[in-house]
Amino acid sequence: MPPKQSNIHHVTFHFNKSAVLLSVASSTSISSLKTQLLPALKPLSSTLSSLPTSASDIQLWETKSLVEGDESSSPDGVRNLEGDGIGSKTIAQLSWGRWKTLFVSFRNTDGTFSEPVYTIPDVEDEEPDEPES
Repeated sequence: MPPKQSNIHHVTFHFNKSAVLLSVASSTSISSLKTQLLPALKPLSSTLSSLPTSASDIQLWETKSLVEGDESSSPDGVRNLEGDGIGSKTIAQLSWGRWKTLFVSFRNTDGTFSEPVYTIPDVEDEEPDEPES
């Protein structure tokens, strides 16, 4: 029996020391994804320097493969999705997998965007078990 087909994608947005997970249809555009992210940020307003008020206050970034010898590569291996003019493209058109990790930067007070600041917890960064006495 062939595996069940699903058009649901799970997108994790990382910023500062927080993350938000949204499950969306593959027909969701990137512009719509940013709009859906806005209400999900409200509970985290105390951790943000300023809460974005519109989708234009949000910029999305993704992990990229570092290309050897490419001087324009960011040292942390992220690239700005906004520069590629993908706002009207859907998740299906971008051929994203079922799980996607994005990084978020917010508009600065001077109206510009910086590279995202984020922390992704290390799954192996747990406290070792105390030996039993």
